[in-house]
Amino acid sequence: MCAAVANDDEAQVHGCWWFLPWHRAFLAVTEWKLRAISGNPALALPYWDWSSDRTIPTAFLRSGSPLARAVRHTPDRPLTSVEVDHLLHDDALALAGVGALRCRAFRAWSPEQIPYCFGGMASPNADRWHGRSRLETVPHNAVHNYVGGEGPGGALGDMTELSTAALDPVFYAHHANLDRLWEAWRNDPLHRASEPADPAFLERRFPFPWLDGTVVTLSVADVLDTRRLGYAYDRLDVFRTGPPPRPTELHTPALTTTSLAVPDAGGNRRGLRISGVLPGERPLSMAIALARSGDPSSAITIGACAIGRRHSKPSYPDTELHFDIEAALRRLGTSSVTAAVIPLSLGEPAYQPPTFIHSGMAITAEPG
Repeated sequence: MCAAVANDDEAQVHGCWWFLPWHRAFLAVTEWKLRAISGNPALALPYWDWSSDRTIPTAFLRSGSPLARAVRHTPDRPLTSVEVDHLLHDDALALAGVGALRCRAFRAWSPEQIPYCFGGMASPNADRWHGRSRLETVPHNAVHNYVGGEGPGGALGDMTELSTAALDPVFYAHHANLDRLWEAWRNDPLHRASEPADPAFLERRFPFPWLDGTVVTLSVADVLDTRRLGYAYDRLDVFRTGPPPRPTELHTPALTTTSLAVPDAGGNRRGLRISGVLPGERPLSMAIALARSGDPSSAITIGACAIGRRHSKPSYPDTELHFDIEAALRRLGTSSVTAAVIPLSLGEPAYQPPTFIHSGMAITAEPG
């Protein structure tokens, strides 16, 4: 489902509205299997609250533990705030903890809306559009890249590779937290009401092999209520008790910088659009910052992006990055800015990031 299916294949569960329900079904069936194997009907998968705990939990690191039995080249640093979508430049996003929780709608009705929706675009669709929602891009992709990392000679960890990600026990704790955030988002009746009600969404069935070789299938309608699946979350708060972790300073030289004029958007929100983005032979995680022209000390980190290595031909809007920058522009108070793409280490101290492949940047009017 991850590595062998092309982006525009109808069986692809990433980059579309199947992302959240398919992974919830996968987690549920995995939990049922573990209960059956262990004989413990109360066994529950844990979640990793990476908003508060910015490094891999110690339970997954203990020498000799089955939970540590994975290929990892995790960098010797904590997750940065932007990698877990905690954006401090915008008061509303900072309060939400995870910026995706501020998305008003589950579904995107056009490619331009995909970066601003919580759940993704319909699949299949007439134009075969494909693209990752706000939650799937960051923090989802960024945490995958961080845990797996990149070792000497370009060796990739399990979590960095699509075909091996689920071999790492951290995969389940990571996706359980994403699933928990879906529950937190659904707590708002308006958010929940925006989820598709049409049969094309609700009646889609996902097959999974059972322990005896038979097949278990779950529909989207089957997974919307976690209690029907046999679990509930102990808490839905983004952060544990206490203040959020301090943001990690970014000292790495930028991969690229671009000077941009700030247009008058006529009352619309303005966004930074990075076009022609293509994956390369190595994964890449990066923070995006804006600063007043000639004043690098004024830099504000407005978001992040995480790209896996090239697997198949990408399709729009996967080739475009969009960031809402209205709050940052108000703070900077200038008619021209410098945009910087700052690499985030995925390896050893001597890590050298790959080239960031893109065709250009522009500030444009974005959907609200």
